[in-house]
Amino acid sequence: MATLTAKQLDTLMGYQEPPVFSVYMPTHRSHPDNAQDPDVFKKLIQQFDPVKEEYARDKDVQTIFSKFERLAEDYQFWQHTKEGLAVFATKESFDVYRLPRRVRPLAIVADSAHTKPLLKYLQTSDRYHVLVLTTNTAQLYEGNRYRLDEVDLSGPDVPESMIDALDHELRDLHATLAAYRTATGEKWDMGQNHGLKKTDIDNDIDQFFRAVDRAVILKYSVPTQLPLILAALPEHHHLFRRVSRNQLLMEEGVMINASVLSEEELRKAANEVFEPHYNARLDQLIAEYRHATTKRLGADDIGEIVKDAYDGKVGALLIEEDRVIPGRILDRDNVVFHTDDTQDRVDDVLDDLAELVLRQGGEVWVVPEGKMPSNTGAATINRF
Repeated sequence: MATLTAKQLDTLMGYQEPPVFSVYMPTHRSHPDNAQDPDVFKKLIQQFDPVKEEYARDKDVQTIFSKFERLAEDYQFWQHTKEGLAVFATKESFDVYRLPRRVRPLAIVADSAHTKPLLKYLQTSDRYHVLVLTTNTAQLYEGNRYRLDEVDLSGPDVPESMIDALDHELRDLHATLAAYRTATGEKWDMGQNHGLKKTDIDNDIDQFFRAVDRAVILKYSVPTQLPLILAALPEHHHLFRRVSRNQLLMEEGVMINASVLSEEELRKAANEVFEPHYNARLDQLIAEYRHATTKRLGADDIGEIVKDAYDGKVGALLIEEDRVIPGRILDRDNVVFHTDDTQDRVDDVLDDLAELVLRQGGEVWVVPEGKMPSNTGAATINRF
């Protein structure tokens, strides 16, 4: 199962040969709630029955339905779900993603993948990493205001403790000293020298922090572009920030020994740090949009926005979360809107619009209904 990243989103948006199947549904982590999830999935894919009949003689398309059915019957898979599920299927691919946030149930077959719910999931506006750090351990979490999930930080290049980050000679010396302290109950005393000076300890912590910093940057910060919140004692903040090269490390952090917190306590502490930044950035975007409309650099008419997007004018697009406008964008001058009872295979105009803006290098924000500054479902801030 692939990791959902911005790069994976690019791959999904490249699926342009119909039919492309997109399925979203909320799931549950534990029994008995997760027992109902396979049945919900089966009912969703039943919505594709007309397409199954239409392509009855197409072996490749029938193979897609076989894969849907196998997934629905995979007992082990449904025992390890998270808050949400996304499945995308074409003749050449079958992509399954467990999502750490709930999504609305949806089954769409169209000329391209329906990716708008993933934009909300992937946008850095309301998601972050939390690095819980001590002088001897490191844990990484990914989450948002609703939930935190621990990320697997293990690997050949990732030290699990300070001792793992050191060369063999220093590692043996630390282990010997640790064993001595355990046996005698003796604490560190600057006046005593067991072969390891205080400056050596500081240098070894630096080495450990540098190794953790490199691993987080390469494996997580660069691929996801999520902001990083450091959770550690104040003195460790100073040491880590001195050696860190992570440009996504936030200036504010959780200034306590977070290793003793529960995940729920850690989530609340991280949100207290992050929430002001999210609200300030969203409020700033909304203010920029309203100001842009006074200079004819902002729009909320979808037809006008489509033209601006094709012309590369859109710097930022705000689209309303959970709103679907059935239809498709054919080209710069043609947007087809459909009624809810249409039998055509259509996607969501807002979804097509988001993909178009992203391909042109613009920024896309999925905004809660209560914050959306327009009643059309879309609003833009244009570059020119």
